[in-house]
Amino acid sequence: MLKRAFIMIALTWIVWGSGSCTKHGRQSQTGKGEAPEIIDSYAAEVIRSGETLRVYLKARDKDGDMRNIIARLSQTGRGVTGASSTPIEEQHSEEVAGYLALRTPRDRRLGRDRFTLRIFVEDSQGNRSETAEFPLRFANVPPAEIPEKWEKFEDRSLGFIKITVKSSARRRSRGDRWF
Repeated sequence: MLKRAFIMIALTWIVWGSGSCTKHGRQSQTGKGEAPEIIDSYAAEVIRSGETLRVYLKARDKDGDMRNIIARLSQTGRGVTGASSTPIEEQHSEEVAGYLALRTPRDRRLGRDRFTLRIFVEDSQGNRSETAEFPLRFANVPPAEIPEKWEKFEDRSLGFIKITVKSSARRRSRGDRWF
């Protein structure tokens, strides 16, 4: 009987506690200022190995204090394989638009792997935007055409994503560790 009462109390706490774990959108994580917002984004889902992936991004911050664009690359079955931070120039700290470039190696074995690139924007207060996700895989395809709405940003480089993309076969052959 006592055991049943403890279980009921524990379940009640879990149910009540889960109500406070709702998503709050772009609210400040630090309590200081507003979080940046990714307005729009685009990246090709399939590219040829050896090509440079362009990730188009448009973001703004009402406080005008955006500081970095953070990118994380995950590989299916492997977890996060790399992270990179690209600084935002001061004159673009309120609104930024352009592309980030991710260089990829010439490796036919990449066609066996699936990746996800996750990007968010961080401001000087430590507030973060919601994350934009881009699935990525490799195949023998012609270069992707840039959608018309992104053509005006074709010459606006925001910087490079400094992550090394490796196939799972290459990682195994070189003895790379995953942890």
